Amino acid sequence: MDFNLSQEEELFRSSVVEFTERYVKPNWALVDDGKYPLINIVRRMSESGLLGVPFNSRYGGQDGTFTMSALATEELAYADPSLATPVFYLLNTAWPFIVQRYGREEVKEEALPRVIKGVGFIGIASTEPQGGSDVASTRLEARRSNGAWSLYGEKNIVTGVSLVVSDMDYGGFVTIARTAPIETRHRGLTSLLALVKSDGKVLSGFEYGSYEDIGRRGLVTNYIRFNGLTVKESYTLGEVNGGFKVLMEGFDIARVLIAAASVGVTRWLLDQSRDWIKSRVVFDKPIASYQSISFKYAELAAKLEQARLLTYKAAWLTDKYFILNDSSVNVLTVATFNAMAKMTAVELAVETALEAMRWFGGASYFKESNIARALLGALSYYVGAEGSGNIMRLIVARNLIGREVT
Repeated sequence: MDFNLSQEEELFRSSVVEFTERYVKPNWALVDDGKYPLINIVRRMSESGLLGVPFNSRYGGQDGTFTMSALATEELAYADPSLATPVFYLLNTAWPFIVQRYGREEVKEEALPRVIKGVGFIGIASTEPQGGSDVASTRLEARRSNGAWSLYGEKNIVTGVSLVVSDMDYGGFVTIARTAPIETRHRGLTSLLALVKSDGKVLSGFEYGSYEDIGRRGLVTNYIRFNGLTVKESYTLGEVNGGFKVLMEGFDIARVLIAAASVGVTRWLLDQSRDWIKSRVVFDKPIASYQSISFKYAELAAKLEQARLLTYKAAWLTDKYFILNDSSVNVLTVATFNAMAKMTAVELAVETALEAMRWFGGASYFKESNIARALLGALSYYVGAEGSGNIMRLIVARNLIGREVT
């Protein structure tokens, strides 16, 4: 059993660290304050070859792995603990991969090179105001006519619409829509690539608005109202009424990358805290000398190691299933481990951030310490996004115990 990265993976991680030192660390707080556009970092990502890691070289990708993508996400989160940069990266990795896996060839040739060049973005639009994680209750309607779909309804909590409209030449969202009566539940859903911008032109048939996020403010959260947006039939992903499976696979991929981002921000928090507790003197002693602090630090460091090992095992399994087509691994195993990884790493990130704020005391309440920025970024995944903690528990319980009793 070898826990070392391969030489290729080590070289790749080193290149990501070099990138973050140069472009992310100096600017992440400015991005969070709205003083430096995230698109500037995205363009640098493209120039540095960071986009398109697991995509086929036929489309300009690197023929890489999700283990490499997880390494990149972790390092981006360490460099940007607000999580705006890693969230962009993981979304624009997981969901374009679903297009590569299920899209028609002409759609892949159109979309993926744009994503890799940093002029395109493909995210996810699944949540609805009434549904949350209950995807089977989706109400967004896709009406079929003359070789195209027309979308009517609303999607809520969609990351990146503003970014696409203002800063991208091309972009859209893997969108789950109802194509059969509501009584069919998940068997009446179809996944579509719904573009909102193409060749620099914002398309008609939708409107959107923005939320004022409490954290991770460099990447805005939006809602979309579809009032007849046209989606070509060729932009169907997978089979008609088979979209639930497509969407779940996208979530599986995104979750392992979310876990990696959470590992990265936890590492950052512990590193910042270590320096603080060693230098902060109270009653003539550094606060690290008090066991109530040093023992808790030790516990969190052990939990970080556990979360990181689980995350990279999940990435390894994801590669076996999605990249290597290894028949020894099935999709339920991938779903189980990726849910475990997300649940464990996200909850640890929030626990660590809260503990770090206690260690920093009153200083943590101010932006200048940056600790609160990390807490607010981690909370975005703690309360939801690709499934809340309780949804992760439900997935694991059903897969390990059995759906019939859970």
